[in-house]
Amino acid sequence: MSLALVQHNLELQARADRLAALDPEALRREAVRAARDADPEGLWGLVEAFLVTTGRRGARVSDHTLSSYRIGLQVFLDWAGPAGVSLLRPGARDGYRFARHLEALKLAPSSVRARLAAGRALYGALRWSGATESAPFTDVRTAPDPTPRHEKRKPYTDADLAAMLLVAGPQETVIVLLGAHCGLRNAEMRGLAWGDVHLESGAPFINVLGKRGRRQDVALSRSAAAALRVWRGMRGAVKPSDPVLLIRSSRNLGRAVERVCRAAGVTYEGREVHGLRHSAGTKVYAATNDLLAVRDTLRHRTIDSSEIYVDYARAQQPKVNADW
Repeated sequence: MSLALVQHNLELQARADRLAALDPEALRREAVRAARDADPEGLWGLVEAFLVTTGRRGARVSDHTLSSYRIGLQVFLDWAGPAGVSLLRPGARDGYRFARHLEALKLAPSSVRARLAAGRALYGALRWSGATESAPFTDVRTAPDPTPRHEKRKPYTDADLAAMLLVAGPQETVIVLLGAHCGLRNAEMRGLAWGDVHLESGAPFINVLGKRGRRQDVALSRSAAAALRVWRGMRGAVKPSDPVLLIRSSRNLGRAVERVCRAAGVTYEGREVHGLRHSAGTKVYAATNDLLAVRDTLRHRTIDSSEIYVDYARAQQPKVNADW
């Protein structure tokens, strides 16, 4: 783990411990005040402390998770006031009302689930602090998603990737290849440090910190290794703890890929950064017809997550003429 990440985790733990160490009555008063005032900062402090103190990941909870919960908290607060919802005494149907509100906004089902998860975290924090016993989101579920999985976040084709690499700058080239050849997620790219990059061995590889804090070596393609060498040379002297990418936020990394797509005349909407990872999985399945190979390459926990690449690979195959 890099020194920067250790320092980040220590700061996160210190913020959480400030609230967790309070006398129970003092913690309850702070939570009641924050809820009564609908104070976003005060409520977020409680949610963060709750996640770090009681969550399975503790102080290793990912920035992506924290960012998603914080956005979801603000979305809920923006809705709750005009909707007449009391944070400390919500109605039995208020969780369902919020879910239907999100669906009426035409949010993607994954976004609705993320916002509801933030709502559950908020009320988990309020119960943890003794401010309320309410749990309005416990049984709330989203409506079924009518769109098949393979119709979402489609992979970029080989022609798309070639066009993108023609117009991408050195850093953007690294991003495209880490995603499309190595199958890295947005957060994994941003979490990659130079100490994780091994270009000198006979078979260059990177050591990736993935979901749930698991690390795994991932082989580099020749072009990905070459792009990393060029980018490292441009960066000059780098320390092992230095991040590979200068782009540090998920949103800005997405904007970088979107700019490359626009310059290349490639569709970004509906694929985004994660579509690069889908390109990697599709290519592996098309070459091997082996779901286990997809699972291992993309570091899925189960083969169920790999099955979508069968549909992706079939969709990219040339259609057979019905007269043949």
